[in-house]
Amino acid sequence: MEVVQKIQLFGIMWMAIRIILLGYERIAGNRISKNAPTFVAAWGFFFFSFLSFFPFFYTITWEILLKSLISGTIYSVSFSLYTYALGHEDASVIAPLYNLNAIFLVVFASIFLGEQFSLKRLLGALLMIYGVSFLKKGENIVSSYKNVLKSKGAIAMIVSSLLMAIGRIVDRKITISLSPIGYSVGIYLVISSYIFIYGILTGSKIRQYSLLIKERWLYLILGGVCNAYSYVALLKAFNYFGVSVAEPLSMLSVFVTMFFARVFLKEHIGVRLIAALFLFIGSILIY
Repeated sequence: MEVVQKIQLFGIMWMAIRIILLGYERIAGNRISKNAPTFVAAWGFFFFSFLSFFPFFYTITWEILLKSLISGTIYSVSFSLYTYALGHEDASVIAPLYNLNAIFLVVFASIFLGEQFSLKRLLGALLMIYGVSFLKKGENIVSSYKNVLKSKGAIAMIVSSLLMAIGRIVDRKITISLSPIGYSVGIYLVISSYIFIYGILTGSKIRQYSLLIKERWLYLILGGVCNAYSYVALLKAFNYFGVSVAEPLSMLSVFVTMFFARVFLKEHIGVRLIAALFLFIGSILIY
């Protein structure tokens, strides 16, 4: 009995680390992205995430690198939009919208992977969609959705979540035999390289990159560590919990983000907590 309790405690510990790091990641991302060129900020965020993986650089192989080019193309666009969203909308709005990828994922998984799309999953998706209406509350539910769709940052996050789900499907198709950590290193290397190329081609200057590092080095380090090691913590948690438990628990990070957004960014949370609750319950039904 004592051994079982110790195992459970280790699982809870890794999930707690995952939730806290993921919760703070969006705050660091907001600090990095505010009033900074999108591609420059996105490069900084994900390049420092790549650097944070330095203890695991030895796990990367040519096979991993080549396969990372496929999903890395999708993720580089998705995470550029994610960074744009963090710089143009409240973190307490972006965090719940980030979790919409769960809806897109189950739809794509049913189409491309043959997974069952059950009535329970449909109910979960509807609850999550309903929860979105509380993010920018209007006089009625229609005006609430209109308020969300008027926000460029919110639209960017929704599209980012869609692309993220597509990336997850690609991951599942091509990476079954690969090291998860090695694949993560490869993905972050490819993403940061692509985003750097996008930035240079669209007119970003080297001076802007150096200025970002000089002015926001602390948040780049914090964001990179949170982004990289929240994933490592999830992999560790999988040793103790199944995906159907670990993934919904990860979405508790939304509440952590909202708390940090209130404390550090002085955002008005209000009914957005209701949105987070609906999204969390919906994710439990989906997974």
